[in-house]
Amino acid sequence: MLLSHTHKFIFVKTRKTAGTSIEVDLSKFMSDEDIVTPIIPEEPGHIPRNFQWEDRKYSSKNKFYNHMPAIEIESKVGDRIYNSYFKFCVEREPIDKCVSHYSMKRNSPTHNAKTRNLSWEKYVMAGDFPIDTDKYTDQKGNLIVDRIIRFENLENEISDLSKKLNIGLETITTRAKSGFRTEVDVTPEQKERIYSAFESSNRFTGYEI
Repeated sequence: MLLSHTHKFIFVKTRKTAGTSIEVDLSKFMSDEDIVTPIIPEEPGHIPRNFQWEDRKYSSKNKFYNHMPAIEIESKVGDRIYNSYFKFCVEREPIDKCVSHYSMKRNSPTHNAKTRNLSWEKYVMAGDFPIDTDKYTDQKGNLIVDRIIRFENLENEISDLSKKLNIGLETITTRAKSGFRTEVDVTPEQKERIYSAFESSNRFTGYEI
């Protein structure tokens, strides 16, 4: 999660959408007063800052955290900042997103202690999909970010976003958490199951079977 007072934007981080790579590259344009949350594992060039409470009376030491929903960010920064800053996130076609999520659970050394032998069939049946609608909607299901970037259009939209925010990021150069992809055969029934699960996000992203 990033919040730039300098460039007046908030990046809401979703899962399996190159969020860490985007965060690392955007963080290079953040000032000492901006908010950059920690990521695990750490990435070169990414320096967390201003994410902790100044007052130690709170039970949680972190005021802001990695995959923080927009509604929580709004409650922390207040309406004035939240409504005046440009808020964006990235979403991905449901099948592609689930295959990436499945591959991470199977192959990433930070995730696969219990799931390295997980089959695609069992993954789909379990239904533990990376649905992130709650990251960019309020409690009534209303959209509370200004733009949802499609993962497949990321390069073009980041360039456009760079101009809008007046930063010098023309492309995403960091390739964080990559190299885990496992290709799978997706049956029509599995596709329908996944798309049905993603119904809440598809109404904002427009993805269709």
